[in-house]
Amino acid sequence: MESKRRPGTGKSTLADVAKLVGVSAMTVSRALRAPEKVSDQLREKIQQVIADLGYVPNLAASALASASSRLITLVVPSLKTPGCATIFHTLQQVLLPEGYNILLSEADNSNASGSDLIETLLAYNPAAIVQYNFDNSPGAQKILLNAGIPVVEIGGLNKTPIGISVGCDYASAIKMLVTEMVQQEYRNIGLLCSHDEQNIFQQMLSGWNTSMLAVNRSPHRVVSTPLPPTFTTGHSLLPEILLTWPELDLLICTADDVACGAILACHSIGVAVPKQLAIAGIGGSELSAICSPALTTVAVAYKEMATIAAEHLLSLLKGKAVADVSATPSRLIQRASTWQ
Repeated sequence: MESKRRPGTGKSTLADVAKLVGVSAMTVSRALRAPEKVSDQLREKIQQVIADLGYVPNLAASALASASSRLITLVVPSLKTPGCATIFHTLQQVLLPEGYNILLSEADNSNASGSDLIETLLAYNPAAIVQYNFDNSPGAQKILLNAGIPVVEIGGLNKTPIGISVGCDYASAIKMLVTEMVQQEYRNIGLLCSHDEQNIFQQMLSGWNTSMLAVNRSPHRVVSTPLPPTFTTGHSLLPEILLTWPELDLLICTADDVACGAILACHSIGVAVPKQLAIAGIGGSELSAICSPALTTVAVAYKEMATIAAEHLLSLLKGKAVADVSATPSRLIQRASTWQ
């Protein structure tokens, strides 16, 4: 079966499909964009020819041509970011049935907060941009403000978002944890901050300082590392932290994986958890429940924030007004890593 290919690519074109089916290219395009507008028999014939040719529709070109798009871009700083998988899966559950596809973009190996990435994504003519725990540079903020599409920020609550913000107030999460731990008579408390976006980092430090001073505890025991929020980070840093502050009786980690890594390090060097050192985290991950001892954590409502964000986004795409800022609640889960 011979057919005309895209010049220089060897790929079949929309015209190739139309010629073999015996219809116009516009009819094939309509069948792909709005299959309910063509008969079942014709749609099946078109799909068969597409399968025979290995034709791949150019969605970006289609969106540009129609000045509309069913594409939503999701920008994350890294696929290792806590909650990333839950956020992506939940957005898909809400948006896919409404006919929207999600393009996931990891900024880890790009100009993460600069305008280049945002400009590249806007070239795909998305219907909206969703950002998870992502800090925009001033240049990127300006581009997004002028883009004329909905912008949804998920993760750390932003009280002055570009579009709308749905997420967790990490300052309140830290305060909740510190307040409860002090009531359990922990006195020498430290904070281990793994790498996070600036907005979340500032919230956590603000909540830490405010809550520690409110209960007459020193907030000076803080370690901030550029290392990612992983198991390895907690495991590698714990011995050094204990050398610096041997009096420490509780270590709060800003990510559950880091806290679980610190617990394993304690096992390795003979430090009993929680008898000699209690450890707590933030996130509410599955790992927190199965590490030994099970980890005390502040559970962040990743699924709830993604669901609210997706529902608000659908409203915006329909021209409806929604709240600029929507906070999701956090929940303290006390487990054996802090029980004495």
